[in-house]
Amino acid sequence: MIKVTVLLTFALVASIIGCSSFAAEQPLAFTPKNGFGGESEGNGSLKFFFGKPRPFHVESHGSEQSDGTFRLEQTVTFEGKPPEHRIWILTTVSPDHYSATLSDAAGPVTGSTSGADLSLQYRVKGPFVMHQELQLKTDGKTIDNVGVITLFGIAVGRLHETITRREPGITTKK
Repeated sequence: MIKVTVLLTFALVASIIGCSSFAAEQPLAFTPKNGFGGESEGNGSLKFFFGKPRPFHVESHGSEQSDGTFRLEQTVTFEGKPPEHRIWILTTVSPDHYSATLSDAAGPVTGSTSGADLSLQYRVKGPFVMHQELQLKTDGKTIDNVGVITLFGIAVGRLHETITRREPGITTKK
């Protein structure tokens, strides 16, 4: 009887450890909801080739809409400038592929995800193109956002921002 009890206890402990290890090993999936759902804030800087870094702060609110799109409203404040409001509307085109509109972009936005990473590309003004790489960190609430602005394929500006969600709501890979 003691052997059976010991074996059952061992099996129970092993299954608990196995389940928690399995949950911890699941990769994060970057979706609009996982990355931008709810309230978040970002702090970063934007630097053009010959300019000084321009610090900025972003307050965001993101939510899924009844039509299946994801709406992200942002207030962006560059140091010494009045706040600017912008709106993203993201639409799922196919698994891991998105199209979007951005109120201050000069054209459509394309995006794709791979695991915890989101890549975005869009025209900012005239021939300037923004390429952003966002990575959702393992805590499920921090995003590292690195952007490169190009002019005819040549890097002319860089953006770096750390985004922090106030309430993470991560979902593991599909």
